[in-house]
Amino acid sequence: MVEIECPHCDEGIELDDDDFGLFECPHCDEEFEWNSENPSAHEDLFMQREFWIGSLVPFLTTCLGLFVSFIAVGGSWDFIAWGTISILLWPIVAIGIGIYGFMKMRSPLWFGAGISLAISVVLFLLFVVAIIIL
Repeated sequence: MVEIECPHCDEGIELDDDDFGLFECPHCDEEFEWNSENPSAHEDLFMQREFWIGSLVPFLTTCLGLFVSFIAVGGSWDFIAWGTISILLWPIVAIGIGIYGFMKMRSPLWFGAGISLAISVVLFLLFVVAIIIL
């Protein structure tokens, strides 16, 4: 139970902890709103956040690896080796996040990691084709 004050008459009103919506004050008969947000709305936001974590963390790891490789090696042929290693980080991190999400039963996390893994395979194949053409 939680005790709140009516916004109209400032009298005390007891409500259950999980109550939300429109109520009528028993003292002044005026309507007021309490906890208008549905608690499940926050859970949906959290689930979306887990999906994006699973999707973007492997990608950002690879981007950071490519950026550091370019700065450390420059535009030489060694960049191809370091770039390949950086690109291989993407599926490794995605598989790790996917396994973690599966073990903890967080389906948005492993689903996002699975999508990221599929994208990394396609981009890796394009990278290999580009190297062969060069």
